[in-house]
Amino acid sequence: MKKQKQVTTVSDEDALEKLYWVVIGASAGGLEALKEFLKVLEPQTPAIYIIAQHLDPKHPTILKDLLERVSNMPVELVNKDMTPIPNTIYIVSPGHNAQIKNGKIVLSPAATIGPKPSINLLLDSLAEEVSERAIAVILSGTGSDGSQGVASIKASSGLIIVQDEQTAKYASMPNSAIETGFVDLVLPPSKIAQELGQYIQSSGKLLSNLAMPKSSTSLQKLFKRLLDETGYDFSGYKLKTVQRRIARRMAVHKILTLDDYVSLLNTSSSEVENLFRDLLISVTDFFRDTEAFSGLERVIFEVVKQHDENDQLRIWVPGCANGEEAYSISILFQKARMALRKEINYQIFATDIDEFALSQARKATFTETQVKNVDPQILDSYFYLKEGAYIIKKMVRDHVVFARQNVVMDPPFSRLDLISCRNVMIYFSIDLQRQVLQTFHFALKPNGFLFLGKAESANSVTPELFDAYDKVSQIFKRKQTSISQRIDHVSSAVSVSISRRRQDSTMPLMLQEKNRLVGQLDQALLDQLIPTAVVIDDQGQVMHIRGDVSYYLTFPQGRIDTNILTLVRDELKVDVRTLIQKAKRDGSATTQALFYEEVSKKNALFLSVQRMSVEGMSQDVYVLSFTKVDLSDAFISGTSLIDNKEGISNETLRQEVSIFKERLQTAVEELETTNEELQSTNEELQSSNEELQSANEELQTSNEEMQSTNEELSTVNEELEVKTFELEQVNNDLENMLAMMKEPIVMVDNRLKVQRFTKAASQIFNLTQKDIGQIITTLDLGVEIVNLRQELLNVIESTSEHDLPIRKRDQEFVIRLSPYKTDSVSQVGVMMFVEEVALTTPLPSEYNQQQWQVVELCGKVVPYAQIVIDQKGIIVAVNERSESLFGYSAKELLYQNVKILMPNPYSQHHDDYIRDYLNGNSAGSLGIWRDVTGLMKSGERLLLKLYVESTLLNGKPYFMGYLTKPEILDAFK
Repeated sequence: MKKQKQVTTVSDEDALEKLYWVVIGASAGGLEALKEFLKVLEPQTPAIYIIAQHLDPKHPTILKDLLERVSNMPVELVNKDMTPIPNTIYIVSPGHNAQIKNGKIVLSPAATIGPKPSINLLLDSLAEEVSERAIAVILSGTGSDGSQGVASIKASSGLIIVQDEQTAKYASMPNSAIETGFVDLVLPPSKIAQELGQYIQSSGKLLSNLAMPKSSTSLQKLFKRLLDETGYDFSGYKLKTVQRRIARRMAVHKILTLDDYVSLLNTSSSEVENLFRDLLISVTDFFRDTEAFSGLERVIFEVVKQHDENDQLRIWVPGCANGEEAYSISILFQKARMALRKEINYQIFATDIDEFALSQARKATFTETQVKNVDPQILDSYFYLKEGAYIIKKMVRDHVVFARQNVVMDPPFSRLDLISCRNVMIYFSIDLQRQVLQTFHFALKPNGFLFLGKAESANSVTPELFDAYDKVSQIFKRKQTSISQRIDHVSSAVSVSISRRRQDSTMPLMLQEKNRLVGQLDQALLDQLIPTAVVIDDQGQVMHIRGDVSYYLTFPQGRIDTNILTLVRDELKVDVRTLIQKAKRDGSATTQALFYEEVSKKNALFLSVQRMSVEGMSQDVYVLSFTKVDLSDAFISGTSLIDNKEGISNETLRQEVSIFKERLQTAVEELETTNEELQSTNEELQSSNEELQSANEELQTSNEEMQSTNEELSTVNEELEVKTFELEQVNNDLENMLAMMKEPIVMVDNRLKVQRFTKAASQIFNLTQKDIGQIITTLDLGVEIVNLRQELLNVIESTSEHDLPIRKRDQEFVIRLSPYKTDSVSQVGVMMFVEEVALTTPLPSEYNQQQWQVVELCGKVVPYAQIVIDQKGIIVAVNERSESLFGYSAKELLYQNVKILMPNPYSQHHDDYIRDYLNGNSAGSLGIWRDVTGLMKSGERLLLKLYVESTLLNGKPYFMGYLTKPEILDAFK
């Protein structure tokens, strides 16, 4: 008995808004996984399920029929746009892509190349439509379809589950999703169904009951665990944002207390990584907030207008995510250059702490969903379409450099014309916002611009640093201020300072005041003793900058390199390199005064490097300090830097040092020349590498097309395997039925080849198994059937039944020829039923011999063709003139139906004429000569005269007919 499908209805609008949407993506090998998934999936909790199975668009699918057999819910094939209802399984039809828009499943034609339907496209639209109520399930398949879509689901705080490699017939698609780092659970299909039910039923209740105190030791432990494992400190993020993301991870693991979740983090590095990725909010869009970008476009136009073509504009986009914002700004600069006809150079530094987001951004490839809000004119001008994806053109891409950088902790870029940091600081606490804005003020040129998001403000947090330039567009202008340009918070130890502030907030007031006073004194002493310094690690990478180092360090254009020997000015490189090496060996190193002139003033610069050990760090750090002294001020004040007694020897030493420096500089220049040659060779290798990469991309494209075709063929093959199994079952049933039937039946196809026959038919027609597939008219059936081929073809063409009497020895048979057909083919073949068997005794014993002798004598005497038939139209006697008239031998005519001597349509109705006469429904045409048309064996038609009379032979009625040509009859008359 067929299972009753269960449907859960939801009438309340609030309940509808809380519905979960589940998209199940599958490809090759997905049928088995889908069956296992649906067998276990129960409909107790309202949800909407959509299956995107890669299918061959050129063939109809039977996937609906196959899944209906195992599903506990109704299964529908989506052939047109529709509004789904809860607890129904929807399958995207072949040749279509599906998207979720305004609560509907909306179809569009699938692209010629690539997976059909696109799982990525469906998941992207789902994430945008229902955000955290979106669930993605990726099952068996080849290729990587769905991996981009799960990123959208993750960004919207949805749940992602994939099939494990052990149960997946093809693991490429699940593994591609896992490699994104966004997957929450990896399970076999049956477990996926169970997990879905539990998650959907309990997630709302679980999230509302989570114990998440605002001030918690457990929360501090969680932040410390994240810092130790990832190197990033999230304690400065807004608490509500952090709590919501932590709560989602707790819901996935069904953990109710924060203490228990911290215990899980302490034992699971993978869960730390999952939480870290959840806390990284990478939501962005092209030209997000059109009005704001219109204001930015005006600013960029003015900036380009005010600069010469020889100038270079520098732009920083921290928190760039997948690169949409950085590319949007690059497009605006391209538009301004074209409008002003200025080939001014510009460089955009796009940074983020999410390496995966950066790798996606570098590809400069976006889906149709990601560019749906981009003006079509911009799409045509700055993108090109390839294999269903939109790719940024080279003129835009070449001006954007992507790098990993933490805007809170790492040294910033400098001498910037524009910073765009939108919707990043909204997740930061006020203290952290103030620190970041100080960094931006330091990094911008005088009168540089800052572009923020709608909910962010620079002059409300740091009014002393920025003025509002365009309030509507949230564009701010850097103030000229006398405030010291230190960015002390840019340090790898930022978490320590934040932690201390949090600890200080719990101290008694008097103790806080004392600590604040001590801190101010320490800061004053530090400013006095070390006004300008740089902290570097053992590899020479800058970790911390104190004071204004712009005179000693330069920040070159292009990709950022924070090595001190790259940043320090050329004239100081030799001394700095020497001091660092000496400090590594001896612990500290100091130079004597380096004299130089600056605008008619004599100055002395003292450099020193001090090695330091820092608690919690495995390697030592080095403090490079710069002390500049104005010599004229020093001598006026009576301060002597150089003792007169040592003046001569010092001057001599300086000259020797100068000579050595010149020699060293010569050696450095030679090394630089060698380095340039190596760079040239490297460029050639890079060029060759680019050519190889280009060839590799073409191969990858071909491989993707082959994978797509393979997926479609695999899916078709799976359906064919199921269909073949079903046909085998039907065939077995049919064979068993035929074996059990006692009626003689023969089946021939439309080419007259024997297909099947029953055991009884094999006894009548001498058929064996080797005769299957042979043309029936070529076989020795043991029965003479005149014109059998034509009779069978007539039935096939006319699609009407036809009776054909035959005789085998002393047995008479009536074979009914009946057409059989299917819905897809108009005519398949003919069924031959031996419908009736009439047994008679041999002629000598059944008929009066004397009566038949009279008939035979009469046939020899009359000048006409004589034919005797019984009540069924079977010929029982003929004379020699019948043989000569029609071209048949007596043997060929006897026991055949007289219809073989009649052309159509007369032959088709002759049985009815006899039946009507015998039943008294017709008087017939007996006892008179009448015109008829005869059919010779050769197929030629004859105009004949026919005279028929009824007679009794041995008490049985027979019809005796005489036929002749009209001219012969006239002669005898």
